[in-house]
Amino acid sequence: MLKTPAVHSARDRRSKGVFVLMEVDMPNEPVGAIATEIDEPILFRTSSRDVYTATLATGSLWLRSDQYFREIEDTVRRDRSEGTNGTSTVIPIKVAPQNGPSVHIFGDGEISQRFDPHYILSMHGSGIRLAQVRAFGGHTFGIRSISRLSAEVLYRCSQLVRCNGYRYGPVSYQRTALTHSLHSIGGSPLCLSRNPASYIRPLNVDVLRKQPMFPFVDQDEWRIVVFADGYLEGNPRFPLKINVDPGAFFPYLFGNE
Repeated sequence: MLKTPAVHSARDRRSKGVFVLMEVDMPNEPVGAIATEIDEPILFRTSSRDVYTATLATGSLWLRSDQYFREIEDTVRRDRSEGTNGTSTVIPIKVAPQNGPSVHIFGDGEISQRFDPHYILSMHGSGIRLAQVRAFGGHTFGIRSISRLSAEVLYRCSQLVRCNGYRYGPVSYQRTALTHSLHSIGGSPLCLSRNPASYIRPLNVDVLRKQPMFPFVDQDEWRIVVFADGYLEGNPRFPLKINVDPGAFFPYLFGNE
């Protein structure tokens, strides 16, 4: 079949609509039309048949912790840098603080900051690679409104653990820059001097940012992230099992397995 990628926005008068036809492999035919609410992002969640059926019937969702994804054995979902933002120093960083020795930092290891404990619910857009759809289980349901779903997810999670905030949005696949700072905002990995204080730390850290590496760059990921004071019963391997209104979802693609 033929596929037409999205066109440029008509709001930008400098751009013109462009359709490029490409022959691509395609998943099964959708079971119905898109039921996402107007002006909400068209998003999906792909899973095994059992999870697909349970979510559509009962609104069942499991949120996993950042530490869980750092340790999971499933290579499709494991990310050893999950819950951190940073970058490497392939280009050497030489710093001479006012009252401290000159410091030369070089290497492909990561200088990063780690976020407070949080739980993640992952979704994806229409740009996910087909191989990733199949790796996730091949059964895809749609999200009617991520803004309303995220609010209900926060409420349901707060009944299990003490929550102190949430975020949702698309995942950005990029490294952050480093900055030489006089402040240890968020906790700085490298303290260069004490008087005056001098630090090297990542700049503009964001829980919706991930390292640009395979297979994550193929997953077109969106997330709902719920921040908590700690993990459920102190164990990051325990999921937050919640049930939301099943009307938040609609069936879309039924896989072959």
